[in-house]
Order: sequence, then C-alpha cells, then structure tokens
Amino acid sequence: MSQSRLFELVYYLLEHGKTSAGALSERFEVSVRTIYRDVDALSAAGVPIYAEPGRNGGVALLDHYTLDRAVFSDDEQAALLTALRSLAGNPGLGADEALEKLSGLFRRSEPHWLEVDLSRWGAGKGDRAVFDALREAILGRKVITFTYAGSYGETAPRQALPAKLIFKGQAWYLQALCLDRQSYRTFKLSRIRDLAVTGRTFVTPLAPPPIDGGSRPSWPAVKLKLRLSPALAFRAYDEFEPEQVTPLPDGSFLVETEFPEDNWVYGYLLSFGPMMEILEPERVRKTVAELARQIIARCENPDIGCQGLGAIIGSSHTKEAPTMNIETTPFCQSCGMPLTDPTLRGTEADGSTSPHYCKYCYDKGKFTGEMTMEEMIDFCAPMMVEENPGMTEDDAKEQMRKFFPQLLRWREKK
Repeated sequence: MSQSRLFELVYYLLEHGKTSAGALSERFEVSVRTIYRDVDALSAAGVPIYAEPGRNGGVALLDHYTLDRAVFSDDEQAALLTALRSLAGNPGLGADEALEKLSGLFRRSEPHWLEVDLSRWGAGKGDRAVFDALREAILGRKVITFTYAGSYGETAPRQALPAKLIFKGQAWYLQALCLDRQSYRTFKLSRIRDLAVTGRTFVTPLAPPPIDGGSRPSWPAVKLKLRLSPALAFRAYDEFEPEQVTPLPDGSFLVETEFPEDNWVYGYLLSFGPMMEILEPERVRKTVAELARQIIARCENPDIGCQGLGAIIGSSHTKEAPTMNIETTPFCQSCGMPLTDPTLRGTEADGSTSPHYCKYCYDKGKFTGEMTMEEMIDFCAPMMVEENPGMTEDDAKEQMRKFFPQLLRWREKK
C-alpha cells in the first residue's frame, strides 16, 4: 500500500468532493478493490472518509474536514508561506490574514525575501481598485461592464463574464467571455476604463483557451531589423528575447524581431525616438519617417526660434540691458533669435525674404502666432535658462523685459 497514494487520495477528495470508486481507480491507476482498501486504511487512521454503494454513491470526506499541519513537510510549509508572503501588502487578496494564521499553525515564519506588487509604477491605488473589483467578479461569478480601448483604435463599451487574471510579458490581462463578441477575449488591464461589477450572476462554466491560443493575428506580420543606441540597452533586454538581440562592437544593438504590422507597431517604433534606426524593411523605414514628419508639423511651435536668445542676452548673468544697435544687428525683431543663416528668415506676402523676422515668427507677411510681448517672454525664458546654467527664470525674464521693448515688433505696440 503506497503512503503517497493515500495522501494524494485525500488531496483529490478535498478538491473534487465525492467521486466514484471507478473514477478514482482510473485516476490512480489501481483496481477498484485497491481503492476500497485505501478507504479502509484511511478510516482506520482517523481520517473521516466513507464509501457509499449504489448508483449515486462514491467515496467522499465528511464536510468541514481539514488536513492537520503535520501533513505538510517542512519544505512544503516553507513554500506555502513564501507564496503568501509574496502577495502580502496587496489589499483585497487576504494574503496578510492567511499568512498570519498559517504562520501560527506551522509555528514558523519565512524571511521576507520575495514580494509581488500587482500595481504598475505610479498607479498603485487605481490598479488595486481594479484588482479588487475583478477578484470580486471572478469569485462571485458576476457580469462586468467596462469601456475598452482596443489596439486598432476603437474604444467601445463591453459586457463580459470574467474568468481569470493573467500576468504575461510586462502586463496584466483579463480573460473573459465577451458577451458582445460571443467569444473569449483577452483584455489588457491598463486599457480597461469605467469598470463596474454588476449584480447579475452567471452559471455558465468558463474554460478560456491559453492566452497565446495559437491563433494568428488578423494583420500580416513584418520582420524588422533595428539598430538601437547603447543608451537603449535596458529596452533591448526588457522588450526582446535574448536570441533576437546581438550586441555590436560599437556598443549598439542589432535587433531582429517580428510584429503584426498595424498602427500599434508604428507607434511602438516611434517610441524609441532618435536612438533607433530601422534597417529593414525599407517600406517600414519610410513610413516611420513620414509619421515623424507629421509629428513635427503638428508639434512644432511657430515661435520656437527664440531658442537662440541666450546667445544674445544670456552670455552674462548681469541684469544690465545689453547695449547694441538693434536695427543693424541680425536678430529676429520678434523673438531675438540670431539670423546667422539666410534660411532662418521668414517671408513677406510676395514671397521675398523678410529683413526683420525669423521663419518661426513670421511667414507670408504675417506673424505665425498671436501673442503679447509678455507671453513671448514666458515662452522663451525656460530655454534661456537651459542655455545658461546658473541663471534663474526670474533673471531671464528681467533681462528680456529690458531687451524685448527695443525689438521692432514690440516697439510698434508701445
């Protein structure tokens, strides 16, 4: 008679409840007669186990039976306490209370060497509230509603039967039976908004497929070859498999990977900024370059030209107004940027070069941005401080308030 089989039999009945002797014999690969002998042995040892004959009979344990702590070996006790310790401090999971009780039962405690925080950086309270709500919904088998921002740009309300929470890669996901799509879906928790646990319960048995599922994405895959700057070593190792990353002699990284070619992947590539070069394919390289040009067109401030202001009035940290002939010095008469390059000059209505203003402030005979002198000063001051370490923003503004009234644009408004 195998002692380990006796323990496994008890564990199985604790988890599954009453089970037929035939099913147990198949589960443990022994005869039905052996199962009945095991039942007799356990009963003689004081375990409240019984067997009921007949069509609806089976083998079962008395209700409320629990295992004594001695059933667990020292290693098993340590593993159980470590698992609970890892979740301690996450509200709503009950790990702290269970840890305290089991530590007392086992008369031991484990070193606090492992901790699992379920929240993202900087979003602890919000994430914990989502975890608490989903835990209630999953365990209580309650229908949930929420708004979800999908990968392909759509944001829509959803109703779902929640099945389980999964941590995969670098994020948490919810697997659920989506009532709107009538199929299982995997939802990224960070994209779930307006989550609500309804009072409606469900009895539908849930059996979601593995999160990888083996299903192919609806978008065709694209093979990418990228070169990352040495400064992006953390992203190379965080976001790609080791076999996809090749360190190069100059310290940069060659990355060869594959993604579904959709809007998400282009946003992802842009997130690397100027420290990433797309080597292949050329089509993706050109698409990202075009998207970058569109970003510049949308984000470039028409008065960004005052970035050179520090060269004019910031070379000294004194608070005296500079002495210079403003009319003959080649500075933009709006933001003060040095006009050392003819291509920096704006244009008049007839297309000719402006003699007074830079292209950022003036185009086709008009100022590109309507603002007061004080608004221009507020905009330029941070850049002047950046170009002149040690200068305060108040110092920069005071110098500009003495200098700007001498510029043509602001002289005309006196």
